[in-house]
Amino acid sequence: MYTSSKQKQLFELSKQLLEFPSSNNDLETKKQIDELIEVIVYHEWRYYVLNQPVISDYEYDILFKKLESLEKENPHLLRTNSPTQRVSDDLTESFKTVPHLTAMLSLENSYNGEDLYDYDERVKKLIETDDPDIDIEYCVEPKFDGGTIVLIYENDELVRAATRGNGAQGDEITANAKAIRSIPLRANFSKYGIQKVELRGEVLIRKDLFEKINKSRGKQGEQLFANARNAATGGLRLKDPKQVSERALDAFIYQMGYAINKVGEDVLTQFNKHNEQIELLANLGFKVPKINEERAVCKNISAVIQHCNKWEAKRENYAFEIDGMVVKVNDLEKQDLCGYTSHHPRWAIAFKFKAKQATTKLIAIDYQVGRTGAVTPVARLDPVELAGATISNVTLHNEDFIKEKDIRIGDTVLVERAGDVIPYIVKSMSELRDGTEREVIYPSNCPICETSLEKPKDEAVWRCTNSECEAQIVGKMVHFVSKNAMNIDGFGEAYIDRFYKEGMLKNLADIYRLDYQRISFFEGFGKRSSEKLKLAIEASKENPAYRLLYALGIRHVGRTNSQLLIAEVNKIQELADWTLEQLCELNEIGPIVAQQIIDVFGKPETINLLNELEALGVNCYRLESEKKQEIAADAPLAGKTVVFTGTLVQMKRSEAKQLVVNAGGKSVGSVSSKLNYLVAGEKAGSKLKKAQELGIKILTEQDFLDLIK
Repeated sequence: MYTSSKQKQLFELSKQLLEFPSSNNDLETKKQIDELIEVIVYHEWRYYVLNQPVISDYEYDILFKKLESLEKENPHLLRTNSPTQRVSDDLTESFKTVPHLTAMLSLENSYNGEDLYDYDERVKKLIETDDPDIDIEYCVEPKFDGGTIVLIYENDELVRAATRGNGAQGDEITANAKAIRSIPLRANFSKYGIQKVELRGEVLIRKDLFEKINKSRGKQGEQLFANARNAATGGLRLKDPKQVSERALDAFIYQMGYAINKVGEDVLTQFNKHNEQIELLANLGFKVPKINEERAVCKNISAVIQHCNKWEAKRENYAFEIDGMVVKVNDLEKQDLCGYTSHHPRWAIAFKFKAKQATTKLIAIDYQVGRTGAVTPVARLDPVELAGATISNVTLHNEDFIKEKDIRIGDTVLVERAGDVIPYIVKSMSELRDGTEREVIYPSNCPICETSLEKPKDEAVWRCTNSECEAQIVGKMVHFVSKNAMNIDGFGEAYIDRFYKEGMLKNLADIYRLDYQRISFFEGFGKRSSEKLKLAIEASKENPAYRLLYALGIRHVGRTNSQLLIAEVNKIQELADWTLEQLCELNEIGPIVAQQIIDVFGKPETINLLNELEALGVNCYRLESEKKQEIAADAPLAGKTVVFTGTLVQMKRSEAKQLVVNAGGKSVGSVSSKLNYLVAGEKAGSKLKKAQELGIKILTEQDFLDLIK
């Protein structure tokens, strides 16, 4: 934990480093690298752990690029613990970072028996068997929903424990691991010729003990844990091992990832099967999934599916939280033949259980007005516990959704958390109605300003067309200052709402005309808070132009399209001169987006606003870094079109689309006979089926990444 004085010191050092030029002196350069690493780690801690950043993304990027540049120019000063040497992780400043002996990868996911049959076919191809009807033996274990732990034993002693971290390195938590009673402090590995071994496991809390812990915390006035997983992962990072012991943590060990003898030879080859390794660990006193109960050796994929389905049916009765089963090729030689991708082992796959569901009462429906005027119905539910969270509000999307599902106020409804994340009403239980339920009458007027609602042709959403509607004005401002837009640090919805009601904000330009002296006298502010807000707003003036374009909140114009459009002009206002035909010629810009650009930039008030913002010091010009990149004729996707469907695991959809553009291709939204590639993520739907019918080449997410490399 950083002291307040240390944090102030690092904040001031950050500002200095933003201004200081790089040094040619070796000693001075080393000092700068050390300081940059220290402040970047601090700011990552503030951002990723506390979610309380104190500098803008732009300033962070400058610091990061300075460090990258210095390290590139001085490779002999490159440190393995430099922030530039990792992508992202869960590391905290409180613990020492240690490297794992072998990298920990993620798992590919499956959701039904058909997925597992497909996986079995892939395994058979990978091992190049001459007999396509041969049965592959699998070992199936619970997919525990806790915190990963990595243990190292040397000369039979537990010498180190670490969290998963970023897969290559993690936080050292040896003292905490020793407080977990199911982890042996000593194990007789030398009996089997093993001098050093790395084990992987999952730290959990039993469901009944978790309930007792939360009950105790409630009595003491402490904040309750959201779920058992949070309680377990948080317990791994407690500073006091005594508190870890009181948390009643358990550890299941599920893999031996590395093992050598006294002369450094790999001794994992003494095992033929994965299951043999687990049995050895059980004999040495480790807690492992019990054979023929949690763990099963299945002679073929049909037996695997049967075992997975059995466990999905009884998961609620199991003592620990699990969210699926892990299926592993049992034969270690066959595992080697299957190999790895950069993301996951090809010899293992996770079978994910269906999202948890529950029934509850729909008490009322409220209507929210967004920045584009869209009126969205939100169901207020009798609170229900679902997949570790309390659900009381669920979006009903639009009027058609309500009608299709025949949802009525007072209904008992079936609620699901799709992917254990987004609450969703599956259906209303019409058979349970008693006559007191009321049909939903969709409003004909805006619930905020009373303006008559309109439903544009070919849309399912009713909209308020009053541009002066308070909800739209406030919504546009909230979007404008948000992280992905102008990224004005600390300027959230509460401030927008308050300043609007005080009459200080009437339009977007007013954000740059705030009376900070007046704000300093507001309750809960003060001079320091007012000055901090001023610094954040002033810093936003230097943003790249694409951020300002995105911040305008034009429908269908996301960050990727904003970057693409800015690359074509010198100044945002120049978009007013573009025709519909010119816009449609741009990669990824279709007629709907083009028409939105024409409509918005055809309004004098849009240009007036941009000119006003420019006069206030906001950057409206394309930066050098935003210029259009010329695509080589031999680029991987030159002249090709790509469609994405399903859930992507390794990147966001917007990032994937940008990769297509960078590789010379065009990302489109629909499947046709002219399409070159369809990238199918998890839970791919109708687009995948249509592409298969048309004979379009289908790529997995990893196939796509391999192709553009």
